[in-house]
Amino acid sequence: MAKHFLHYRFLHYLRPSLWASRLAVYGHGRVWQEIGYRAGRSRWAEVGAAVAFLWLLGLLGLGFVLLHLDQIYGLPGAIVGPAHLLTATLAMADSSPSGAPPGLALLGVIGLGSWLCLGIGTQKLVQLVAAVYGGGSPPIADWRMRLLPWGLTVLNLGIAGLVFVLIGGGAGVARPGLARWLGLIGRLGLALGLVALALALVYRLIPRRWVSGQPLWPGVSLALVLGLGLLGLRHWGLSLVTRPDLAYTMLLVLGANLLTLYLLILLVPTGAQINLSTLRHRGWPRRPSRAPAAAPPPPSFDSFKIKRRD
Repeated sequence: MAKHFLHYRFLHYLRPSLWASRLAVYGHGRVWQEIGYRAGRSRWAEVGAAVAFLWLLGLLGLGFVLLHLDQIYGLPGAIVGPAHLLTATLAMADSSPSGAPPGLALLGVIGLGSWLCLGIGTQKLVQLVAAVYGGGSPPIADWRMRLLPWGLTVLNLGIAGLVFVLIGGGAGVARPGLARWLGLIGRLGLALGLVALALALVYRLIPRRWVSGQPLWPGVSLALVLGLGLLGLRHWGLSLVTRPDLAYTMLLVLGANLLTLYLLILLVPTGAQINLSTLRHRGWPRRPSRAPAAAPPPPSFDSFKIKRRD
C-alpha cells in the first residue's frame, strides 16, 4: 500500500500541468508589482547596500586574519582557501602575505571587528526578510531574533567553506574525460544543494510564526536561478574587461564583483516575497491552525412574539 502511494506521489509531481501552474506564477504581473512595491516601501536598495558594505569589511578583515594565521600555523585549505579566493575576486594583486606577521593580539582585534561586521550585516538582512514576512511591520526584537543573525553567519561561513572545497578545491586528481565531467557535475549539484538548503533555512527560521501550508521552494528556486544567471553575466563581463589593452582593468573587475554581491543580496528578500505572492495568487493549500467557530443559529420566529398577560 505504501509503495503504491509513493508511486502515485512521484507521478503526481511529474505532471506537466503541475509544473506549468507552478512556473506560471513567476510571469504573473501582480507578483512583480508587489515585489516592486515592497522593495520601495522597505528600502531594499539602501539596506542591501549597507549589508554589502558590512559584509565586504567583515570578509576583508577575516581574510586578512586567515592568511596571516596560515602563514604562522598552516591552516587547512578548506579554511584558508576562501580567503585566497576572496582576494582574487576583489582584484587584489598579491593574496599571500609577506614579511613578519602581526601579533596574535592584533589579529584577534581585527578578527573580532570582522565578526561584528558580518553579524551586523546579517542582522540587517534578517530584519529585511522578517519585515517581508511580517507585512512591512518592524520585527519584535526578542532573544530569538537577536541570536538568529549570529547563527546564520556561522552557517553561511561554513557553507562557503564547503562550497569552496567542492568547487574551488575539488580538482585534485587528474582523471579521464567522462569521469572528470561526472565528478564536476556531481560537485556542482552538491554545492547548489547546500546553497538551496541554506536559503530554505533562512526562509523557514526568520518568520516569527510559520503559516501552515506556506510555500518555501518557489523563492529558493527563483533566488538560485537568478543567482546563477548573475554569476554567468559576471563571468561574461569579466571576460570583456580583463584585457591588457583596457585601462582601469582592476577597478572594473572590482566594480563588477561588488555589483554582483549587491544584486545577490537583493535576491534574498525577493525570494521571500515570491513565497508570499505564491501563497496568495496561486492558491497553495493553507491549513488553518484551528477550526473556525461555528456561527450561531438565526433567531426563531417565536422569539419575536409578544406574550400577552391574561
